[in-house]
Amino acid sequence: MRSHLLLLVPGLLALAACSDNSLVVKDGSINDVDDSSAPDIAVSPESHTFGALPVDGVSTETKEFIVTNNGDAALQITSIELDDANAPFTLSAIGNVLLEAGGTTSFTVTFQPITADAVSGTIYIGSNDPDEPSVPVNLDGGGIAPRIELDPVNYDYGTPYIGCPQTVPLTVRNIGNADLIVSALDYISASPTEIGVDREASVAANGPLPWTITPGSELQVQMLYSPLDDYGDDGYLTITSNDPNQPAAQAHQAGLGALYGENNDIFEQPLRGETDILWALDWSCSMADDIAQVQTNFDVYIGTLAGLDADYHVAAVTEDSGCILGDVDFIDGSYTPDEQQALWDIMQAGPGGAYTEMGFTLFEAALSSTNIGHGGCNEDFYREDAKLNMIDVTDEVEQSANTWDYYVTLFQGYKADPADVVFHGIAGDYPSGCGSAEPGRNLYEAVVATGGTYLSICATDWGSSMTELAEGAAADLSSFALTQTPVPETIEVYVDGIRTTEGWTYNETEVLVEFDDDHVPGGGTTVEISYATAGDCSS
Repeated sequence: MRSHLLLLVPGLLALAACSDNSLVVKDGSINDVDDSSAPDIAVSPESHTFGALPVDGVSTETKEFIVTNNGDAALQITSIELDDANAPFTLSAIGNVLLEAGGTTSFTVTFQPITADAVSGTIYIGSNDPDEPSVPVNLDGGGIAPRIELDPVNYDYGTPYIGCPQTVPLTVRNIGNADLIVSALDYISASPTEIGVDREASVAANGPLPWTITPGSELQVQMLYSPLDDYGDDGYLTITSNDPNQPAAQAHQAGLGALYGENNDIFEQPLRGETDILWALDWSCSMADDIAQVQTNFDVYIGTLAGLDADYHVAAVTEDSGCILGDVDFIDGSYTPDEQQALWDIMQAGPGGAYTEMGFTLFEAALSSTNIGHGGCNEDFYREDAKLNMIDVTDEVEQSANTWDYYVTLFQGYKADPADVVFHGIAGDYPSGCGSAEPGRNLYEAVVATGGTYLSICATDWGSSMTELAEGAAADLSSFALTQTPVPETIEVYVDGIRTTEGWTYNETEVLVEFDDDHVPGGGTTVEISYATAGDCSS
């Protein structure tokens, strides 16, 4: 309550007593009106802290504030406003803007949080109170909600080589005070095959969506950039969550591929594929029945070769010298009965030395530089550009002096493309053998290592076996070895100048472009394969 001071002056008391109007002396002057009364505003409470509420668009808390006029003159409320219009506080209309002395009115404030952040605000009440023309009322409150934070929001991969994938983790944090639920990952880019989210790695690390991130915790999303050209790429990851303030948070990534090199391989498809086939037979006593099986079904083998329409040389080696003997050294593709008989005569002539159970050694002798170079005895049989097939028939373990991988490496060294060397075998079942035949150890490993055909010597249907051997020895006109390591996604294939996108695949293990059987380029066509070469991804 305001205090009022009344000053009385001696000598004026009588005058005051006789007057009809009260006189009050102020500052030594006489006035005929008492103007010492004034309004006095009071607000209760003077501040308020709201409780923490869920940020769900529904939860609210309302507080009533009482305005009282403690003065002895009318209180005029001229304004009531919040200092921050964006604060989550809502004012109601005040009940009365004019209060007589001792009068009261009220207004309410409703708090509805929009984030997990602590917030504050101040209400200012303006009036005609001469001492307090503006009274502050302080407000505080807080929300319960998740809050998402992405790091980094912007990321530049730089300029990696084409074909060198780049990964970077994007951290998703919950800096709120309630569980963050990540429900979706969406990526938008004009280059979706080059830049985006490594979803497989992200799911492997975090499990399938949705993901729950507790307050103060984080997880990582793996981002991936695999440039396929030297143009700029960028994209935007949108992470959808239950963050009420930022339900769709975004992060941006960009990069520019650098070309390490380019290459163009050109192949002329031969009219008939060249294949050299060399047989070696074990002539030990236990092999009589098995060699008879080969002889009985040899016409099936030759007939299959004839039907494949390829350029074959077929011969057999039996002598330790490695020389192919006989009036007709080998079948050269005409497959006449005389040629077949002559070749069989060589095969059944029996061993000429100590190498009867050493097929690898016989092959080495037949293909040595002495016999295939400078007019050697097998000069006309061996062709440098032809596929080389070696067929070993035995019921014993391969007993050559060196290991099987020695011979594989030796013969692959004869060819520009190691895939042109293939071992085949007819031997005891691997690994336990069959009947009286031992397992074809050493031979089996060489066959597997070179992708050949391994058949059981105990089989009853040798016709099928001989057919399979003939087909397995076919010259491969369906695959093309690339001269450099490509970036697989950049490979383009042209047949006679026309680009083809179907009917072929890239064999990354052997660095080959392989055509399906129905799409093998015809004889005489030109196959052109262009690609970006892979750079050193560690640099």
